Amino acid sequence: MHPLSFFAPKASDMPKTPSLFIDVIRGTAMESSHLIHALIMDGDGKIVTRYGSSTRLTYPRSSLKPLQALAMVECGAAEDAGLSNAEIALACASHSGEEKHTSAVASWLARIGFDEEALECGAHPPYGKPCEEGSALHNNCSGKHAGMLTLAKFLEAPARGYTLPQHPVQQKILSAIGDMCGKTLTPACCGIDGCSAPNPAMPLKNLAAGFARFMRPDNLGIIRGTACRHIFQAMIEHPDLVGGTGRMDTVLMTAAQGKIASKGGAEGVFIALIPGKDRVIALKAEDGAARASHAALHALLEKHKLADDKTLAATRPLAFPAQKNWRGLETGRIEARFA
Repeated sequence: MHPLSFFAPKASDMPKTPSLFIDVIRGTAMESSHLIHALIMDGDGKIVTRYGSSTRLTYPRSSLKPLQALAMVECGAAEDAGLSNAEIALACASHSGEEKHTSAVASWLARIGFDEEALECGAHPPYGKPCEEGSALHNNCSGKHAGMLTLAKFLEAPARGYTLPQHPVQQKILSAIGDMCGKTLTPACCGIDGCSAPNPAMPLKNLAAGFARFMRPDNLGIIRGTACRHIFQAMIEHPDLVGGTGRMDTVLMTAAQGKIASKGGAEGVFIALIPGKDRVIALKAEDGAARASHAALHALLEKHKLADDKTLAATRPLAFPAQKNWRGLETGRIEARFA
């Protein structure tokens, strides 16, 4: 049996539900279409609305970062290291590798006795500057990895190999995520993320449930509840650190002014928390396209009245950008279709 087969949805678990597609129109015809799996859940874990399959096996990728950071915050490692809210936001970030990001991570590492050589995330150029040479500090996950090193130091565990699934850091992280998402998570259900850390596969509804619990910290006890509040506050205080200039997470959270926390992930995954409406959105574009996940998030916020007009207006150009060719001629458009 495949190690992930016990997570796979059964046909009997997949009743017919409304569908959401993101269509790309060229001229008068549909050129491409993206199928979206999405659900809206309340703070009690009840699915309010769903599109596609709520049991779609999903690697959360970077959308999981707030829950990965939870282990570091709730055990006292963040407090012991004197982390600021800005640094906790960076632990949840898929940042753009701008100077404000790299310098903050470098300063954090130096304070806890490490440098960029300790990071196991690998190097890539800053977002938007593919011709520049990048370092591990420019990696969009360097803040998450600084958080993992902070946790390793607190646990008195070896720094080297902290990304291995069997390492005490990852075991503590997987335990916290499993508790939140209602799944026992082991190395067998993990894939290797782009930054080399384990990323556990789970049904989309379990991912949503984990963030529903995160959004309702009063139900989690003093220690975990306080940690969830702290992480949420750090994200909405520092949206520029969670993403970067012109990035969806940053634009959305800035425009929402604390009413929405969001975290996108690779391969078309997105999470949004709207505590004032008692709603969590979790979505996955079947084909992994970022343009589809951005458009779907906006469409769901708008259709279900989960964001105000100002927030929708700020994010619309990112969600539904004009389709132009190299001469600047408009060739088509992107649309959301609820079927």
